[in-house]
Amino acid sequence: MTQGNFSGWADGAAWQWLASIYGANFANEAVRYLLAASLLWLIVHVLLKKRLAHRLIAQWPSARDVRREMSYSFLSLLVFAAVGMMTVMMVIKGHWVVYRNPTERGVAWLVASLPLMLIWHDFYFYWTHRLMHSRWLFRHVHGLHHRSRHPSPWAAYAFHPLEALVNALMMPLALCAVPLPGIVLFVVGIHQIVRNAHGHLAVETMPRGFARHWLGGRFTTTTHHHMHHETAKGNYGLWFTWWDRIGGTEQADYLARFDAATPAWPSGTSANKLSIVEQ
Repeated sequence: MTQGNFSGWADGAAWQWLASIYGANFANEAVRYLLAASLLWLIVHVLLKKRLAHRLIAQWPSARDVRREMSYSFLSLLVFAAVGMMTVMMVIKGHWVVYRNPTERGVAWLVASLPLMLIWHDFYFYWTHRLMHSRWLFRHVHGLHHRSRHPSPWAAYAFHPLEALVNALMMPLALCAVPLPGIVLFVVGIHQIVRNAHGHLAVETMPRGFARHWLGGRFTTTTHHHMHHETAKGNYGLWFTWWDRIGGTEQADYLARFDAATPAWPSGTSANKLSIVEQ
């Protein structure tokens, strides 16, 4: 039986092949999650915890929260692997196109596809996230993620399975519309887990003045998302702040909270050099 021929289900070969694809997708997603969350946790919450204590946004996450975040992230990984398996099957059968040669569809598309994917992801997340805050979905689905009012990097994938499915559909929906180079999908995957884990860090790592800078202010920060966890209102954006500003959902005290979370570094350090001059 070939990969594109599913007529041999009865002999079990197809099930074995399907299981191998599922396992490979699960391992891929799990490794990314574990590397991103554990590295950020180790650096910020262990090695530099005392040095960065003055940049704590509100409270350190509790051990109970961390255990719950890990448990539900594992369930999300199972969902992500299933969507990844479906994506591989659709590509093999020729319904969607993911190509290995980065310049196969031209250099212009290669260069444009990455920022377009990030913009699409941000747009998709903002509106599905707002939908998740409707009364029924928040009570039965999204509220699980908000049980961590002071999250840790391990909360990056701590979703209800239904919400994990909604989040995972971002990539297949893009592939329904356009062909994409494999390298772009790889970079998007790395970007999303690193920034997602960073957004749940509980400690603000961006330099002073970043949120007020003409360029830095276009990007979400850990403070931006942490405030969303605290209140379950506003600050719905994923990578950029513009949809919150257009939609009038950015919390009014965001800049003040960011300033409070980024005081001058303790005297005697060279970290003050990281400050950005407001423009």
